[in-house]
Amino acid sequence: MIEFKYIKKAKDLPKDWDKISDSYFQTIEFLSHAERYNYCNQRYYMIYDENELVSSAIMYSLHLDLFTFVRIKSPIKTNIIGIPASVSSKGIFGKKEYIEELKNHIYKKNKGLILFLNLENQNKNSGKASGKTLPTIIFKNKFANTEEYKSKLRYPYRRRINKLNSNTNYNIKTSNCAVFDKEMYKQYLEVYNKSNDKLERLNLDFFKNLPDIFSLTTIKKKDNLLGWHITLTNNETTYFFLGGIDYKLNKDNSTYLRLLFNIVEKSIKNKAKIIDLGQTAEIPKIRMGGKPKTLYMEVFHSNYIFNYLLKKIIALIEYKVKLEYNKVFKEHLA
Repeated sequence: MIEFKYIKKAKDLPKDWDKISDSYFQTIEFLSHAERYNYCNQRYYMIYDENELVSSAIMYSLHLDLFTFVRIKSPIKTNIIGIPASVSSKGIFGKKEYIEELKNHIYKKNKGLILFLNLENQNKNSGKASGKTLPTIIFKNKFANTEEYKSKLRYPYRRRINKLNSNTNYNIKTSNCAVFDKEMYKQYLEVYNKSNDKLERLNLDFFKNLPDIFSLTTIKKKDNLLGWHITLTNNETTYFFLGGIDYKLNKDNSTYLRLLFNIVEKSIKNKAKIIDLGQTAEIPKIRMGGKPKTLYMEVFHSNYIFNYLLKKIIALIEYKVKLEYNKVFKEHLA
């Protein structure tokens, strides 16, 4: 027998919730953190079959620029099924055969605009408007160490990394996130304000109080903080979560490339099988050896006229950037 459940607080979610999650960002621990430091009316849907939890979904609400990919200001209150922290993990998960049933339940229970983000598959037969959203860049680690990784790179890409490593005037330090401060937050805002694809803006306390699974890495030159990144490793996958940069110093110091290489270097050393480099700055991440993973969105409005229009204009809404597919490595690495 199929049964649906609705819960308003992460602390009230059943223990089985984490058992069917496929990303740390879907877990009760992270969702509780997001509720406390980035509250945006989070709520949770579940579907049970014969008392077994088989699929779950995370919903939150924002005023979102629906036409963000064509740079048109269009703030509309949107019910988003996703992770309330701008990551590539999807907001609906569990056994695939129940996903569409849970999606349809959510559509029936909510009025207004509903947006499913970062879906791994596109259901063209759903009758809903759907299209591509930002891809995430996935690096598959097949290297025993960093030296092997560099040796497999074609010359232009290897030369770029060797050039980074030739300058030793940089202090790179990793710690927990409790040391996150106002200067780092200012650099996060620089990145956020520069982004064309904004969702939620996180506050300083969100970063400072991240669970211990997260690590903060800073890059300094003398007394200048050039930039930083936050990562976590879970189930042999390393995630590039968020970062900050002093853009005035970025070009002269190749800060962003240093941050990216540091993530790749640490992940190889820690034997991570997958590095999820995230959904922005696709080109430099591809040049590090990552490959785009196509993700989809699905949009629906409870008003049938608006919903009809969404299906007509989805081509304007979806992500259209043509990414380069450089041959980064000397030999094919699947």
